[in-house]
Amino acid sequence: MMSFQMRAPATALVSLLALAAPTASPSDDVEQLIGELESSRDNADPDLLLQLAGKRSRAACDGLIGLYGKMSSVYMKREIVRALATLDGADDAEQPALEHVMGVATDSSEPELREAAIEALGTASHLGKTFLELIVDSAAEDDVRTHAMRLHVRRAGAEDHAWYRKLFELEKGSAREKKADRKRREKEEQGALIVHGLATVRELAFEAVAHALEDEELTEALEDPWRGIRRLALEALHGREPRKALAKAEEVFASNEAHADLRIAAARVIAAENGARAADDFIETADKFITPQRLRYALAELLAEMGDEKVEKKLARMVGKGKKPFNKLWVLRAVRNGTSPKLSKSLQRCLSDRDESVRVAAARVLAERKDTDALKALQKMIDKTKGADSVAAAIAAVGVLRADDAEWEAELVTYAEHEESSIRNAALAQLGAEGRTEHIDLLASALEHTDWSTRYAALLSLERLRTPAAVPFMIERMGEEQGRLLHEFADTLFRLTGQPFRTATGNWKAWWEREGAGFQLIARDELAKRRVEEEDRRLKQITNVKFFGIRIVSHRVIFIVDVSGSMNETMRARVAGESANTTRLTVAQRQLASCIDSLDRGALFNIITFSSDVSSWLDTGIGGSTGKTREEAKEWVERLGAMGATNLYDSLRFSFEDPDVDTIFILSDGEPTAGDQTDPHVIREHVAEWNENRGIVINTIACGGDLQVLEWLAEDSGGEHVSFR
Repeated sequence: MMSFQMRAPATALVSLLALAAPTASPSDDVEQLIGELESSRDNADPDLLLQLAGKRSRAACDGLIGLYGKMSSVYMKREIVRALATLDGADDAEQPALEHVMGVATDSSEPELREAAIEALGTASHLGKTFLELIVDSAAEDDVRTHAMRLHVRRAGAEDHAWYRKLFELEKGSAREKKADRKRREKEEQGALIVHGLATVRELAFEAVAHALEDEELTEALEDPWRGIRRLALEALHGREPRKALAKAEEVFASNEAHADLRIAAARVIAAENGARAADDFIETADKFITPQRLRYALAELLAEMGDEKVEKKLARMVGKGKKPFNKLWVLRAVRNGTSPKLSKSLQRCLSDRDESVRVAAARVLAERKDTDALKALQKMIDKTKGADSVAAAIAAVGVLRADDAEWEAELVTYAEHEESSIRNAALAQLGAEGRTEHIDLLASALEHTDWSTRYAALLSLERLRTPAAVPFMIERMGEEQGRLLHEFADTLFRLTGQPFRTATGNWKAWWEREGAGFQLIARDELAKRRVEEEDRRLKQITNVKFFGIRIVSHRVIFIVDVSGSMNETMRARVAGESANTTRLTVAQRQLASCIDSLDRGALFNIITFSSDVSSWLDTGIGGSTGKTREEAKEWVERLGAMGATNLYDSLRFSFEDPDVDTIFILSDGEPTAGDQTDPHVIREHVAEWNENRGIVINTIACGGDLQVLEWLAEDSGGEHVSFR
């Protein structure tokens, strides 16, 4: 467990508490409770833990800490953590109890336990905030420190301002550190636990005290080395001195060197102060090749919100114009609220653009505008366009414009059997609507399709029907599934019924035979209660397969691993404690080898690496792993070396070419620097388009910093994101 040093005056306070009374001899009832818990262990009643903590003695505290190491399930360990936190303010039991909770927050390999420990400290009204502060100042993992900081800020008082100032001022010197000095320092730090400043922590600290800063301090913060602080300072200054903020915003916005997020904040200040007068500058900037896509789309949103007739007319004349797709895409976003009578025709012409992303975007805008005049052009797009994603987008748009149209539903039935999965899945998605059961047999038959993504689309549509009649079809098919899709069926059935059978198909069948005749769907408020019970049940399981703390349920998984040159850098924070020369790549290799060993028998997987180029363990996709052994995979992983740039985009595109994959894990330590696309926003947009009708879950692991593109990919696909250094 890590050792920590409290800052004054908390040090003196806790020391006094520790010396306040000698350790009490355990009473009979304390010993009896401990004995009962020890004998039952993971099967013990968790209420006994609260009874033990209710004694509020050192003996009870020591008993709970001893029990923690004897439990195997995450659930019982979590309940002990919560019980220990209730000893906050309990004389000589308080310090050891909260120290143990803090140790769980910083050292546990279980994400649920780390989260529970931090949340428990957040509820401890006496010294909880002090221990949260210690975590923020520690070498714990990034996510842990950030979570602790968020909870600390929620309870912030004037007494915390000095510490918050220290946090956001901490990195000014290191950000300007000379390269030679930084390399010498990093060499000296190798193998040590290093406390690094985190962008999110600094921003939270600055935000907490911005209201109390003098104008001069805000002005100084506008030059901070961290862009997040500069952004927050600009926003705070705008609230106080709009004209001064406008001058700074115009300077930032004009700089191509400034980060996109900072230029977006500047653009918002300019739009707020100048209104439609800013339009020409925004349009010129958005249309430049050098402008990041994220900034380009933000400008489109600001232009759309202006509601100015002259601006709308100018944008309407630009629809479909431009040499590159990006010139057309941002304009399509900007005109979504336009009222020009000629706009509909211009948008319809974009449906036949040479670039598929433009066609898809135009279809979505027409649907958003409820433009029924475009129906003929959208139907032509369905009938004559070759790109499957374009056809799927057109089907989705027509579905919005022809809702409750019987003739259109008949056409959807035909599309639901199309040979292209994206078209087929788009049609199935529309055939599932709450209260409509006309197509339940068609959706049920789609559950038997050979393509997993089509079975998943049918499952989602059957759930949207919200009818008891869909349940037996799900139960029947569930017995044929495995991996991630098996769990998707289990989750869907739980949301409809609230029953706790998870992946036990036999239990589902037996329950339906008993209860099916009179079954009614569970009410949504009752489901919320059952979710808590289900989570507790899940945490009582002893073992799980994980990759960097993220559970793996898929049997069709691809691991994408960054092997660029920076992966040779030594780990910092908690992971660096393993050895003096543990590199990011070595940690990744260890985690991946352990994960391969733990995958379920019969699971299909592949490993893709990227640096300047893309390589893979199997050239034939995950389906080829049946003829290979796990030992061969581990040997391949062991031979990996790190060098080159960061080609994230091409590795993702390669992964999406595999028709069998349903889950992707990405581990990377840097922003994209090579490949067909390096703009993080463009990568996000393209992956979202590829995944529109696939349903692939993307989990991401950032090692070495805050990588927004990885957070986006996980967020957009329903995956998880973790980070460490």
